[in-house]
Amino acid sequence: MARVRTEEKRRQIVGIASQLFQELGYERTSMSLISERLGGSKATLYGYFKSKEDLLQSVLVYDVTEEADRLMNQFLSGKNLREGLITLGRAYMTRRLSPGPIANIRIVSTQPEGSTIGKDFYENVLGPAWKRLADRFKLLMDEGILKKADPWIAAMQWKGMCEWDMFERRLLGAIKAGDPNEIERAAIAAADSFLQLYKADANGKPHRKSKQVKPDAVTTVTG
Repeated sequence: MARVRTEEKRRQIVGIASQLFQELGYERTSMSLISERLGGSKATLYGYFKSKEDLLQSVLVYDVTEEADRLMNQFLSGKNLREGLITLGRAYMTRRLSPGPIANIRIVSTQPEGSTIGKDFYENVLGPAWKRLADRFKLLMDEGILKKADPWIAAMQWKGMCEWDMFERRLLGAIKAGDPNEIERAAIAAADSFLQLYKADANGKPHRKSKQVKPDAVTTVTG
């Protein structure tokens, strides 16, 4: 029970820190402000996190890891592979362009050259999250649903197909939020383009011609 309360407290602290990082920025947010918003002492805060950098890393871990779980469930919930890819693309880009992830990327990308925050974030959190999608694609390749290829490259190509230039525009402040209609168009186009590249035929062989893949012709995603 004590362990449950400890984890709940950690999550509470991480949530408050994430809010302050979004509101004030990482540099302007102090451990004193976090403990004040928390309603406890700095000693309590330091009992959970040894530094603000340690707390930032936890914010990044919670955000990406939990979101990766949700997105994979979105993918697997589709009635068929095309629908699963569209659902995944829609959910991924909606989240990708939301305030929290954008704030986190801005924080990480503006750290000093000698900081290891960005490197650690990619190697320990972001990279493994994308590997989960690559592993799912590999499973579909092994089952003959997708043609044999490098699953990591397939995952990165799908990612690029979904993003268009929306992420850059949002990150640079050219847009204040994602456009649901644009996200939907991108998710559909990404799914259809991905299937043209990687969908195997009934014998597990790649399609020889690039044709529009009809929704009812796509094999169901296996769990």
